[in-house]
Parts: sequence; C-alpha cells; structure tokens
Amino acid sequence: MQKRNLTILMILAMVAWGSTWVSAKILMDYFGVYSLIFWRFCFSALGLGALLFITRIGFSIDKKGLFLALISAVGLIAYNYFFFLGTHYGEAGFGGVLVTTLNPIITFIFIAILGRKLLEVSDIVALLFGAIGVLLILKIWQLDIGFNRGVGYFLLAATTWPLITIVSSYFKNGSALAFSFYMFSFTALGVLVLFLGFKVPSLSILDSVGWFNLFALSLYGTTFGTSIYFLATSTWGGKKASGYFFLVPFTAVVFATIFLDEKIDIFTIIGGVFTILAIYQLNGYNLIELKERVLFWRS
Repeated sequence: MQKRNLTILMILAMVAWGSTWVSAKILMDYFGVYSLIFWRFCFSALGLGALLFITRIGFSIDKKGLFLALISAVGLIAYNYFFFLGTHYGEAGFGGVLVTTLNPIITFIFIAILGRKLLEVSDIVALLFGAIGVLLILKIWQLDIGFNRGVGYFLLAATTWPLITIVSSYFKNGSALAFSFYMFSFTALGVLVLFLGFKVPSLSILDSVGWFNLFALSLYGTTFGTSIYFLATSTWGGKKASGYFFLVPFTAVVFATIFLDEKIDIFTIIGGVFTILAIYQLNGYNLIELKERVLFWRS
C-alpha cells in the first residue's frame, strides 16, 4: 500500500476512535451499560471475523494466545463499563482528552513498577508534564471535583486500560487481528453469560440515530480503527504508528463540540497538550528536538 493511502486510512482510523466517545454517550440513552458492551463487541467481532475470512488471514491462534485473549477480555469488560458510565455521567469530549492521554502514562508507570525499572531524568520530566496536564484537565483547584461521577469513572477507565495493554503485549505468535477477534468475542460472550443471564438484549428500541451510532461505535470505531492501526504498525513500526494516536483526544473534542454541544475550556486543551508532550517523551522522543518531530509527520 502506498504511504499516502495508508496515511489517509490512519487519520480516518484515529477519527474513528475519537468518534466513539460521542457515540457511546448517545447510545447510553438506549441501552444499559452491559447491553451496550455486549452489542459493541458482538458487532465488532462479526466485522473482524468477516475481515479475517475475506483477507484469508484466518482464525488460527495457539492456546497461549486464547488464554491471553480471555484475560484481556476481562480488562475490556471493566474498561468499557467505566468508559460508558463516564460518558453517561460526564462530558464525552472531556473524557476523550483525559482518558486517551492518561492511558499510556499510567501504562508506563505500571510497566516500570512491574519491571522494577529505575526512572531516568527524561522519564521524570515526562511524568511531571503528564501530572501538570492531568491536573489542568481536571481543574483540580475546584473543590467539587471529587463529587463528579463522570470524572471518577473516567479515572477508573484510565487505570483499567494498562491491564489490557500489558496482557496483550505477551501475545507474540500469530495474527494480531485474530487475537483481537477472540478478545472481542470473549468480551461479548462474557457479558452475555455473567451479567445478562444469557438473555440477548433487544435491538428493537433503536431508531435511525441509534443504529448509526451503534455501527459507528462497533464497526467504524472498533473494527476499522483496530484493523488499520495494526496494519500501520506492521508496515511502519509501532513508534511511527503510535504518533497518530495523539489525534484521538482532539477529534473527540471536535465531535463532542459539534454533535453534543459540549464546551471544552482552555484548561482541557492546554492540559491535553501537556500530556501529549509527556507521552512523546515517554516513547523515546526528545521534546527539545521539535523540528525533527515536525519532519516526522511529513515522512
């Protein structure tokens, strides 16, 4: 695939991930949280299964991969529970900035603790940037922040995501798309068995807006976004592909402003920039060499 075409697809994939925050908030008016988790990953698994069949990548995966997919599914259930409730009680644009920028920072901290890694000066500087960014996004000087249920769920979502990242990182043999297919399938099946009592939620309550957002959340946001991201990582490498991830919080803000009439204040934007700079530093970039980072986007 030509570099320009893959670049366009990656931008669309990141836009897709950003749009999930708005779709999630809208769909919480139609479903209970477990019903929405079920349908999101049911349709996502079906879409990914069709892709695996059409491309002949296949569904082959070893027992270790299946076990890791099962454990990751547990994390996905927890993350989506907090994610959906956060968008229901809080603002989608706010959560899109807070959670997507806080996720990789918390993941780095968890990995450093588990690996007993001594932090270098560059890591400490990055974490300070991240701390400043998060405090600005939360507007910590407001005394009532602790009573905001949306913020609480967003923070729980951000601290749950590292489980999925760390566990899935141990998957080495086989197709990442096949691994995602089983992870999505286990998530939908687990919710159906454990929380819905084998009762498949009705879709009759959906109108045209509901159907559009359900497909946007599952097929566009999850199946398409995940597939293109894995394609980019295999083509470009993880570092360059991950650079596009920072489009997600800003697209979430744009969608929330347009479709939900949410007003994103200057502190959320400035805080988002600080946390993005922190993530760049944690990923091995040098914040001082800004010119090279600009050239990176053009390559």
